[in-house]
Amino acid sequence: MAFLGNCRATGIGSLPHADAAEAVDAVFAYAGALPYWPQLPRASRQEGMNEQAVGGTGDLRLPGLQVHEGRLRLVQDEAFYLAAEKVLAAYDALDASAGTMPTEAARGIEPFLAAVRDRRPAEAKGQIAGPVTVGMAILAEDGNPILYDDVLREVLVKFLHLRVRWQAAQIREAGAAPVVFVDEPFLASFGTPFFGWSAAQVREVLEAVASGAETAGSHCCSNTDWSIFLESRLAAVSFDAFGFAKNFLVYRDAIASFLGRGGTLAWGIVPTDPEALAALSVASLRERLLDLVGKVAALGFAREQVLAQSLVTPSCGLGSRDPATAQRAQELARDLAAELRREFLGL
Repeated sequence: MAFLGNCRATGIGSLPHADAAEAVDAVFAYAGALPYWPQLPRASRQEGMNEQAVGGTGDLRLPGLQVHEGRLRLVQDEAFYLAAEKVLAAYDALDASAGTMPTEAARGIEPFLAAVRDRRPAEAKGQIAGPVTVGMAILAEDGNPILYDDVLREVLVKFLHLRVRWQAAQIREAGAAPVVFVDEPFLASFGTPFFGWSAAQVREVLEAVASGAETAGSHCCSNTDWSIFLESRLAAVSFDAFGFAKNFLVYRDAIASFLGRGGTLAWGIVPTDPEALAALSVASLRERLLDLVGKVAALGFAREQVLAQSLVTPSCGLGSRDPATAQRAQELARDLAAELRREFLGL
């Protein structure tokens, strides 16, 4: 794994802005060392997590996708089969253009890429909802999630792979090395009666989508079986370190192996709840994070090494929060990261 977090601040993806240019300015103000294109769910329903991952018009959408009474559904008509054939052919041909995310579903991408070309960060981040999260949100004609249908799952996985490949290509062409996160918030339901898959099954589809980028990560904003991520080929694992660090640190061997092969931990140490934020400062978050880093270092690493293989983030996306809360969370992440980089990494 070549990616090194270097204790930089970044974001999960979504912001509460309605204006894409303003959102991009905020990204570079608070996460300029590893900027990410902003997802804007308040600007349009098309920018909802699942809608954005698969939506669009014509060939630029998941084959068969329709919306019925506010639910995403997949209809297997003649148009579906024709479009699915194109997706499978594009996947085999490594045709990134087939994964183009249309402007109306991702308003932040074009101004973000323009800013990358202008400001020249070494690396830049993209993100998309992953196959389990999306596959459980879209219903087939029989009323079951398309994740459980072998044919529909293959089309979905390859379609999302192309969208990851397209994002990586766009960021690379803009002049930065791409890092694309394939996020799986649905995995908070892993191990419950609502979801019966094994860790190996999840890892297989997650890695298939993430392989569209040379450097990929994933985020889950609640507790889950963290071995799914830590024992995968992902370069970065993002988790809510403010709310679920104790749960995460149970996976001692998996964490040690992940760091040992060069993986980066994205510590979601800054909460997004306004009441929790009000009681915090950079100093208190520094103490909290260094305590957690110390527990990881005790697995056989120097503290500086763990920090070098870390990112600092809010605990979750900020798209549903009010602007003042989002700003406060981003400020704390930026300032905490800057202090740790100066103190421990000399950066």
